[in-house]
Amino acid sequence: ATMPKVETREVATGTGDSADRPKSKKELRAEKKAARKRAEAKATTSTDQPDSKEATADEKQRLRKERRKLQLQEREKELRKQERLEKKLRKQKRKRRELHAVGGRLDPQQAQERLEEHRRKKKQKKANSDEKKNSEDQNKAIFDKVFNGVGADDGDEPGFRTLEMGLKVCDVAVGEGDIARRGSLLTVQYKLTGGCFGPQGKLIDSSKKFNFRLGKGEVVRGWDLGCAGMAVGGRRRLIVPPKAGYGGEDIGAGPGALLYFDITLLSFR
Repeated sequence: ATMPKVETREVATGTGDSADRPKSKKELRAEKKAARKRAEAKATTSTDQPDSKEATADEKQRLRKERRKLQLQEREKELRKQERLEKKLRKQKRKRRELHAVGGRLDPQQAQERLEEHRRKKKQKKANSDEKKNSEDQNKAIFDKVFNGVGADDGDEPGFRTLEMGLKVCDVAVGEGDIARRGSLLTVQYKLTGGCFGPQGKLIDSSKKFNFRLGKGEVVRGWDLGCAGMAVGGRRRLIVPPKAGYGGEDIGAGPGALLYFDITLLSFR
């Protein structure tokens, strides 16, 4: 028996004859399209950096233009503001001229009334200003009298000079020899009165022999300042304001009162 013939069909492979056959129009179009896409992608990749630089330059130029525009707007706004101010000033001047111009645009009687009213207000304003200034001067004089000891009648006494903190000093007698300096140990005799010097003042404290070291804060600030430069045998009067004495504390002359010291330097070393 003979086997029936089986027809075999050759499968096309990449190495067969079918690989050499001409391509169809559809395949050619697909290949062209793919090649075009690859070329566009390559061109985009190669030109990214220049485009970025150009974009940065364009952005800078745009910002410069915006800044210039804003500057011009601000300048125009300032000019308009200046023009409005000048217009307002011109209007005020014109009103003042009309106010003072008797027989001008206004009725003469009305202009005269306005002028009198303007003068009256100006005079009243000046009087109020003077009154306010006098009040401030009086308050300042009171403050200096109480806290600084300056500007008061005590400073008008002959021979007194004013030191820092409002301390007033007068040399009744000048001693002989070397003068006391900061750190010297002084022995003094003193009297403290309230109100004024001498028997008319209220005696608050006194000592015939009192020791302290100058400039070391062992006594009130007025003593450290007022006793500097004294020589042995010298006698000095001090008018001590509260800020250089005991502040607002009442030590017998009243709170915040001036203190009158009469000091004689006996010796120092």
